[in-house]
Amino acid sequence: MKKKTLMSLAAAAAIAVSSAGITANGEASPFLIGDVNGDGTVDAVDASSVLAAYASKSSGKESPLYSYQESAADLNGDGVVDAIDASLILSYYAFASVSDEGAIFADFLEQNGLQQRETPEEEKPNETPAEVPAPAVQEQTPILGGFEFTAPHIDSEYGEWFWVGDSRTVGLAMNINIDYIAKVGATIRLFRENADAIYALREKTVIINLGVNDLDSNAYINLYNSMPDEFLDNNKVIVMAVNPCNGSYQYLNSRIEAFNAAVSSALDPRITFLDTYSYLNWGGFSTRDGLHYSNDTYINLYNFVMDSVN
Repeated sequence: MKKKTLMSLAAAAAIAVSSAGITANGEASPFLIGDVNGDGTVDAVDASSVLAAYASKSSGKESPLYSYQESAADLNGDGVVDAIDASLILSYYAFASVSDEGAIFADFLEQNGLQQRETPEEEKPNETPAEVPAPAVQEQTPILGGFEFTAPHIDSEYGEWFWVGDSRTVGLAMNINIDYIAKVGATIRLFRENADAIYALREKTVIINLGVNDLDSNAYINLYNSMPDEFLDNNKVIVMAVNPCNGSYQYLNSRIEAFNAAVSSALDPRITFLDTYSYLNWGGFSTRDGLHYSNDTYINLYNFVMDSVN
């Protein structure tokens, strides 16, 4: 993707009023960043909603936005919905309108020196983020989604397996002794930041369990299909489907299904797509908070992966 600089509000607005809406590629959270009205696009209508909310608050009135819309509107993550956020929405809209490739929101923010908004699983105050910087098993017991994992640890039968993932992999590691790099709230950035270490692996079964925090299929397809030949030819590489949610996160399942369908149909033939999503829906699963699984579900998921790979 060509690098685009942040446009001025006036320049962005000029393009915004004359272009069609651009489908947003955002985070898997209760809101899609920038998509204030929830219609699946980030465009001038969303910027107008932000400005209307800003004007209401500036005059001492209550914001017309719901709380989740406020979260979607706060693009720079400073806790304030104002004209800066409206300008960023219009700038992204213009950026996406002239982009040569699929516009990835995370790339837009990163190119302009901004941070992605944290997802709910990163915002929970009782949560202890856990990151393993190298292929090693984490010693402490993290608290995921407000629930502490206390299940007995099971030794994995397969020391040649290596996992890359988010909090769901951290939860799996609390039940089964696996080698992994994982982090609560991890996105595609976790893989990019550890790519050198991952690509150095040889004669391993590498299982990638990412995506629920940033359901951007284009970004992941580009990542997976650009993996070095040496890595793909000397390892068994498995991409797990993003697995289902329930409870307060059930609304994500339609987006997860679309993500899985896109990724599974576009992977390099040397990469195996493992449809754990369908398995869990078929066999049943339980969660602690709608997103993180019970101990029994983690163990069932591991056994399914083990049986499928073997």
